Amino acid sequence: MPEEPLTPETTTAFDPSLEAPEPAYSDPAITWTASEYIAHHKSTKWYAMLGLVAVIIAALVWLMTKDTISALVVIVGAAVLGGYGSRPPRELTYQLDTNFLTIGDKNYDLDTFRSFTVDDQQAFASVNLMPLKRFAPALSIYFAPDDEAAIVDLLSLRLPLEQHHDDPIDRLMRKIRF
Repeated sequence: MPEEPLTPETTTAFDPSLEAPEPAYSDPAITWTASEYIAHHKSTKWYAMLGLVAVIIAALVWLMTKDTISALVVIVGAAVLGGYGSRPPRELTYQLDTNFLTIGDKNYDLDTFRSFTVDDQQAFASVNLMPLKRFAPALSIYFAPDDEAAIVDLLSLRLPLEQHHDDPIDRLMRKIRF
């Protein structure tokens, strides 16, 4: 039997509109803007106390070690701490989905964190993400009180929620209002 020539009537063309549509799966995401940290007003008295404490510690270091460089390091460290304390916080855009946290232009994979805690002991609540790496610092994110439930729910999809415990450094920073 001879083959018929292919004509538009005899050929079947692939028509993507006839295929069943793929289910629309949208990754839930939350975007908000907040300060990068909570800034406490520091008076001239605060800076004077910082300088006085630095001089006392530097004098003790010098008396114990007779090393001028170590004493100078204490003074320079206090100056850096004072400079950092006077810097106003930036407003950052945060975006959270089930895989990543984006802060400004930095992306953090949620797989690099082992858990998170909610710290609501300050004026604004924050979430602290605990890293898997032993010496990596925790990452704190701030948000409006209205966004807390949505952020905690979305993080709970990937990370376990742990009870928040202040470490000694957190208590010290809170006490000196840094």
